[in-house]
Amino acid sequence: MVTPTDAGDTELIRQLATLAFSEVGPSGSAEAIQAVTWWNMLARLGVRPPLFVIHDLGLLLTRGRSARPHHLLPAPRTSPSTVRIQYRALLASIATADLVQALASAAPRDEVIAVILARVLADVVLRWPGAPRGSAPGDLPIGSPAYGHERATLAKTVDPGWAVSFLHRFVEHDRAVLARLDQIDVSALRLLGLFHVDGGLPDLGDLYQVVGAIGSADIVDFSLQLLPSLLETKRRRSVQRFSIDGYASIERRGSIDALLPSELAHDEDVFTQKALSDDLLYYGRERAPDAGRRLNLLLVDASASMRGARQVFARGLALALCKKLSLLGGEVWLRFFDSRLHERMDVGRAPGRELPRLLSFRSERGRNYARVFADLAVEIARLRRDEGRDIAITFITHAECHIPPATVEALAKDASLYGIFVLPSRPMTLGYLSLLHRHQIVTADTLARAASSRRRALEIVEDATGSSQSSASGNHADA
Repeated sequence: MVTPTDAGDTELIRQLATLAFSEVGPSGSAEAIQAVTWWNMLARLGVRPPLFVIHDLGLLLTRGRSARPHHLLPAPRTSPSTVRIQYRALLASIATADLVQALASAAPRDEVIAVILARVLADVVLRWPGAPRGSAPGDLPIGSPAYGHERATLAKTVDPGWAVSFLHRFVEHDRAVLARLDQIDVSALRLLGLFHVDGGLPDLGDLYQVVGAIGSADIVDFSLQLLPSLLETKRRRSVQRFSIDGYASIERRGSIDALLPSELAHDEDVFTQKALSDDLLYYGRERAPDAGRRLNLLLVDASASMRGARQVFARGLALALCKKLSLLGGEVWLRFFDSRLHERMDVGRAPGRELPRLLSFRSERGRNYARVFADLAVEIARLRRDEGRDIAITFITHAECHIPPATVEALAKDASLYGIFVLPSRPMTLGYLSLLHRHQIVTADTLARAASSRRRALEIVEDATGSSQSSASGNHADA
């Protein structure tokens, strides 16, 4: 007899009892805990199906072909055998889906599995008469003695018959389930896998929007064309006095263990005089450049004028720039703008967390570039004055981004300015172009072909990241 100790254990046992319907194995307490972890994440998204279907689909997604539906467990009295047979056939179809095969060797994170399950199951849960109503309960406990009990024993303690109606609904909508699975973009999952998760995990709501969202598919595909060319970036070396790496130069300052042996040949009085006047010579050692004070700020226009081809190129390019700049060192911030500056994304420190927001962000606020860049000038001046930051600003917009020249001039005093103008519909007439340190113009002819679009984006990445490391000036545009 299993006795729950509190409300959390009561709901946990109720959910664990439904594992009597499970058709995917082998499965034990570890798999049950994993399924509960996914269930908790789905509950935060407002999707709360019975645990057994999360268990079975989750194991298929994480194990691929190795998670074959096994022999039927002894069927409970409330579960018609025909439904169990139909359920097993549906699982067999899911096991052969392209997404399952793509995830088999990808080791997806729990958050990715949870949002995939939410995408697949959300419609079925909405059509399920027994769906929980009201506010979501708290998370099911991960540590509980209930995980160690036999599933048949749990099913006797709490009748899992309440989940049968969901099983019926699930197999009735088998085509819709398979269609939802096919709609999930494997490329988006590949892109997520290119970024680490230091600094925090993705927000489940943002991740849910990316996985299966048709609007971001073109951005994902373009990003995947660019990123493999950037992953081999190496940081340049410079000089330090710490005892690591090799020698790089001769310096006037250093530690005693780096003192040139020839300095010890001086007479005691001469040695003392040279030491007091900082005239001794030391070996300088190699180190990565100190980029701690450098700030790379990327601004991406999110107004309605940037939809379509402009949005795809701008966000794919922004993601490539973020990746390249983070590899070179320093902080990388990204902010969308329209009629105002939106919340910053710390892409350099937590790209895995911020990527879903970058791909799915959508604005309906119109545009007010004079206000945006005036506010930016105040913020940059403060960073320069109070923190002494070395700032490089790269903004991606279109040919109608009108900014008062006085505002641009004020910005140029405190930061390096690099403008990228995508798909101008007429000749550029912006009066502040000469105030920018560099700018690029991407024409319609460039975006008409995938190969030229990729080549042009990589050229801009190389030029923009080089400009962020130096104060070189000049302008460049498409032919």
